[in-house]
Amino acid sequence: MLNKWVKLSGIALMSLYLAACDTADNEGVEENTTDVAEEEETEDELADEAETEEDSDEDTETEETADMDAQDEEEHDDHDEADAEVAELITIEGMADHYHTGELVELTAVMSEETDYDDWHWYSREDDADEWELISGQHSQDLIMEAPDATVDVRAVLYDDAHAPYAQSEPVELEVDNH
Repeated sequence: MLNKWVKLSGIALMSLYLAACDTADNEGVEENTTDVAEEEETEDELADEAETEEDSDEDTETEETADMDAQDEEEHDDHDEADAEVAELITIEGMADHYHTGELVELTAVMSEETDYDDWHWYSREDDADEWELISGQHSQDLIMEAPDATVDVRAVLYDDAHAPYAQSEPVELEVDNH
C-alpha cells in the first residue's frame, strides 16, 4: 500500500513539475515550486511514520515471542511430578562410559511403545538424596548438553497432554571423570 502511495505521489509531482514548466509567469512557478516542496516534505513524513509503525510491529512481535517462550518455560518448570510413580517405558541410549567436564553429551530417550505425546523433560540429580532438577532448555526426545563438573544421574520423563507424567526412564549415571 505504501509503495502505491509513493508511486502515485511521484506521478503527482511530475505533473506539477510539467505544469510549472508550461507557466510563463515566474510568480506561478515559485508558487508551484513551494507546493511541490511542501508535498515532498509531507511524503517524507508519511514514509517515516510508516517505517516507525513497521519497526514498532516488529518490536511487538519480538516481545510477544519472548513472552511466549518464558510462559512455555514456566509451564515446563511447573511439572513438580518429577518424582511421580509412572511406568518405566523409556530407555536412554547413547551413554558413553564416562565424560570429561564440558564434553558434549548426546542422549536419546526411546519409548518401548508408540505414543503421540511429545512433551519431554530431562532431569538430573547429584545423588539419591537430592531432588530431581529440570535440565533447562531440554524439551525433546534428545538431550544435548555439556557434561557437568561432577557425576550425576539423569532421566527422561514424557508428559501427556494434561501435563501429567506418562512414562519415565530408569535413572542412568552420567559419569564425569576428569582424569
